[in-house]
This record gives sequence, structure tokens and C-alpha cells, in this order.
Amino acid sequence: MEFSEGPGAGFDAVGAAYGLGAVRGVRYLADGLLNRNWRLDVGGEAFALKELSSTTPDAARRSLAVMTAAGADGVPVVEVVPDRRGALVSEIGDQAYYLARWVDGDHRRGVEMTPSASFHMGEMLGRVRVALARPGLLPGEEPRTEPPPSVATARERIGDYLELIGAKGETDEFDAMAVPLLRSRIELVAAHGHLRPEGPVVGPVGWIHGDCQNWNLIWQGERIAAVLDWDRLRVNAYGEEVVRASMYQCALPDGSVDLECISAMLDGYRSVAPISGAALLDAARRRWWRLITSVWHLKYHYYLGEPASDRVFFSDERLLRWWTANLAEVEAVFSASGSGVRGGPGRRT
Repeated sequence: MEFSEGPGAGFDAVGAAYGLGAVRGVRYLADGLLNRNWRLDVGGEAFALKELSSTTPDAARRSLAVMTAAGADGVPVVEVVPDRRGALVSEIGDQAYYLARWVDGDHRRGVEMTPSASFHMGEMLGRVRVALARPGLLPGEEPRTEPPPSVATARERIGDYLELIGAKGETDEFDAMAVPLLRSRIELVAAHGHLRPEGPVVGPVGWIHGDCQNWNLIWQGERIAAVLDWDRLRVNAYGEEVVRASMYQCALPDGSVDLECISAMLDGYRSVAPISGAALLDAARRRWWRLITSVWHLKYHYYLGEPASDRVFFSDERLLRWWTANLAEVEAVFSASGSGVRGGPGRRT
């Protein structure tokens, strides 16, 4: 089945399971990376249908329950529609789905992030942290962290794909673009091995959303209307969530990052939840090292035959090159201690 085809169970079966009646219009949503999604138009209403492939039905049920609880605590989320049996995750044949009411909006980032929008996103990240820390919502767990990859591990990981491409015999356009980047990446990692993060993670830690990036945020104007895809919930350093989200959200098409956007996001976050400059500095260094030593995207391209992550491979490449060249400036923004609780965004000059 092509990635953009209809759901495995078929639209008629999905419509019957949810009591939707005849599906009048369908649009495949190509922005998703790990699961397939469609917009369904039914009788004057619009819905978003997700076919689960990167998570189990039980894990999806937990994620949806957590999302609903976060919504009750003020985090903007989508409204999940139960099937005719009252289940939030509907299992039809060998496939599992969930349906939500459609939320209009866009996936802004980069040049579209005004000081007000940046502050608001940081504030929202803080509200997610507070909501997930609600007593009794999630079990107490220790973070499952692995030591940062060594230079040798990264070289082997990247080299495996160079060998795979070399063994193909006949290469394609993607291969031709990837090979010089991979060779250069091995050199980049070796040249910066002395900056590999060491020692324990600097806290605080707790439950995080795990994937707060622009494709999982629906904006209406300068406010977030919905936070999507809660299936990567995990215990980790709060700083990791903040750094990852802000570096993606404030990234520009050429790979550079608007550091004033990040500063405004940090002010917004700290207006809701405390975090030290030391925690953010540690998270920033770890995130940077993970980015330059990782080529996770290529697993989907070469082993799973899913091209959706190809664009992310190239955009991550641009980001990590700029980040490496401007490492000191980026870390200075994150390590700034902040000035306490702010009431609103500042102005860029």
C-alpha cells in the first residue's frame, strides 16, 4: 500500500464503526511522519482520522486519556470522538484508529513567530508540564536515559548507511544527496568529540509531551488552538522538551535559528514553570550532540520505505550545521538565568 492511500480497513468500514454515514470528502494529510492521517468531511462536519502504526492501541488509549486530562487543565487539545461502542480507539480488523473533530489552523514556525506567539508557546509548554505533573495522572518513573553516543558509535552508525548505499549498485537522487552529507557528518562529529556532554543529566525531570514541534501544534492567529499527538509521553528532563521545541519552532528555512524567538519562549515558559539556566544549558548541549550523531531518518527511507522523513533529514542537516557554527551563541541564550516571572512578551528591537 502506498503511504498516501486510504486506511487499511477502508473508509466505509471506518465510517460504519463511528456511525458517520457516507464520507463525502477525503484529504490525505501528508505532513505526518509516523502515522497516516486523513481529513474526512461528513454531513457538514469535518474530522481528523489517524491510523495507528507507531504505537499500540493500549498505548494510544493511555495517551488520549492523558491528553483529555491536560485539556481539562487548560492545555488546548482536540476533541476525540468515540466509536459506536464508546471506545476512543477503534480496532477494525488488523488496524486501529482514532477520530477527532477537525480544528482549523496552521503550523507556523520560524519567520511567523512574533514575540507574542513565541511567549505564548513557551507559556503553553509550561502548562503542559504542570498538567502532566498532576498527582495521580501518571505513575512515578525514573527517566530512561542512555549515555550520549561516543564518536566511535556515531561513526559506525553513519558509516553503516554509507556502506548500504555503496552496496546498492545503482543509486538514486536521494543517495547522491545523502552520501556527501554523511561523509561530512563523520568529520563533523570527530572534530567536535571533545564537546560531547558528560556527567548526569541536570534536572528537574518529569513527564513530558515528547514531541512538541510545529507539525504537532495547530495555530489560530498567534495562539495555539490544539496540541496534537501525545503518543510519545515519557519521563525526561524538562529542559529537553524546552530546547527541542524551541530550536525547531524558531528555525528558519536556511537552518539558522531566531535566538530572540527562543528568548521569548523561555520567558513564557518561566512565567508558568521554573527552570534554571544550568538545566537548559545541559539540555541544549545534549540535544545538539544527539542531533549531530543521529541519522534516524534514514531508517525510514532505507529500511521501511517511507519517504515522509526525507525532508526532515535535510532540514535537520541545515539546523545542525548552523547550530554547530553558532554553538556558543545558542548556549548563551539557554544558559541565561532569566529574570523571574514575566507578565508578557517583550519587543524585538
